[in-house]
Amino acid sequence: MNGGARYVTDLIDACERYADRPALGSGPWVLTYSEVLSWTYRLAGALTELGVRRGSGLACVSAGNPPRTLLVRLAAHVLGARFTHVCVGPATHGLDLLLRDCAPSLVVHDTPVPPGPAARIGLAGLFRLAAARPALPVPVAARGEDVARVTYTGGTTGRPKGVASTFAAMAARTATRDEPGGGSDGGSESGSDGSAPPVFVSTDSLSQRSGGRCLEQLRVGGRAEVLHPFGTREFAEACRRLGPASTYLTPAMLYRLLDDPATADGVPGLVRVSYGDSPVHPERLRRALSRWGPGVRWRQGYGMTEAGVLCRLSPADHDAAAADRPELLGSVGRPVPGVEVEVRGAGGAAAGPGATGEVWVRSPMVMAGYRNLPALTARVLRDGWLRTGDVGHFDAEGYLYLDDRVKDVVMVGGENIYCGPVEAALTRHPAVARAAVVGRTDDVTGEAVCAFLVAAPGHAPTDAAAAEACALVAEALAEGHRPAAVFWEAELPLTDRGKPDKRRLRAMAAASRSAEHGRRGLR
Repeated sequence: MNGGARYVTDLIDACERYADRPALGSGPWVLTYSEVLSWTYRLAGALTELGVRRGSGLACVSAGNPPRTLLVRLAAHVLGARFTHVCVGPATHGLDLLLRDCAPSLVVHDTPVPPGPAARIGLAGLFRLAAARPALPVPVAARGEDVARVTYTGGTTGRPKGVASTFAAMAARTATRDEPGGGSDGGSESGSDGSAPPVFVSTDSLSQRSGGRCLEQLRVGGRAEVLHPFGTREFAEACRRLGPASTYLTPAMLYRLLDDPATADGVPGLVRVSYGDSPVHPERLRRALSRWGPGVRWRQGYGMTEAGVLCRLSPADHDAAAADRPELLGSVGRPVPGVEVEVRGAGGAAAGPGATGEVWVRSPMVMAGYRNLPALTARVLRDGWLRTGDVGHFDAEGYLYLDDRVKDVVMVGGENIYCGPVEAALTRHPAVARAAVVGRTDDVTGEAVCAFLVAAPGHAPTDAAAAEACALVAEALAEGHRPAAVFWEAELPLTDRGKPDKRRLRAMAAASRSAEHGRRGLR
């Protein structure tokens, strides 16, 4: 059997092995493993009737986060079709461009979609068509070299790009999670006696990593509970009702839980937390480790759409950080098995411990390329290595520390100012819950550091607090890192991945030069 097919057949085998177990749920809606398999075969038959074949494209456009889209994804993969899922939300832009770029033969949707050449069918209509078909097994057509998914990046620093990943790459990502020390994004490890792992409570969009985490949970006999949109009380209730539970949290979600009095001291039933997608401020993470206690096992994953998971900060690392090594919480961990990670200087040579440079990665999990962007693909894929665009350094023990994105650097009077360390220093002030830093044009220095802050609960967003936070930056880094302008916001604008939307923040910073729009500024 080819490696690409195994990515699909392992899920089918799990559905047969754990037939009577609950597999996929969302509130009162629950499917067993046998029902997941039945719907997968019925949907594969319906999609075949609608013209979907190996190598063709299927786009799923949904409002909200309907768990039934996971069944459509699995059916498409059985057929060897490439799958693109877009969850439409406030941060979704250019849906017509995305659909033209991925060029599907069929669009499945539960929300209005722009006109285009592809055939289309409503999500409910597809399930009605599938319900009328017998649940006959369908041969797995996927091959390792076939593109399994085209996933569009969040576009925090530029236009979203379609990341094409093959079935072989998807299978490699699964295999890496099975390696000792590899772990799982959602904590989906089954017990040694074959018992089900903790229920995985999915908190973010199924169109991104959460969809893969849910399928990984099914592969090992666990249950995935889809919770969307995220709310602290709803999340706590799901963990209490279904626990023991595991989850994946973005920093924004973790901060909301820490800021809500009902969940600040822990979430009953929650035993495993993985987190990532963007840097977590070490001070807030230390608070979570302390207040939520030793009953919760923590794991950080550093990865990217283009390459899967690259490094992990393990539960043991978090224990060490809580005991006497707090500096580890500023790290993204060490490379996972099967992944080579190098930090390279400007000349392209590997840098030693402590030296800062761009992070490069090589592994079988790396994407095939960016769809319809051959020049960009050639720039980031070099001799089997992927340029991540992240800037970082290794310490002497092999822990990787990220300093910033290559594109997310502010050039102040000829000096590179990395935004990440500035943001971390700002959040050391008790009045600052969240911080995001960008550059804006300056007549004297070319660019200037501009900071957007969110006040911590119980603290007022005052000019005095902003000035004190900026003083912490100068103390921790250097005077040249001190923000030239600071603005308090009720919340930071986020992408659909839950990351600070740096494009919108840069636009806000540019607008602030000519009009304050009611925001306070320090100059």
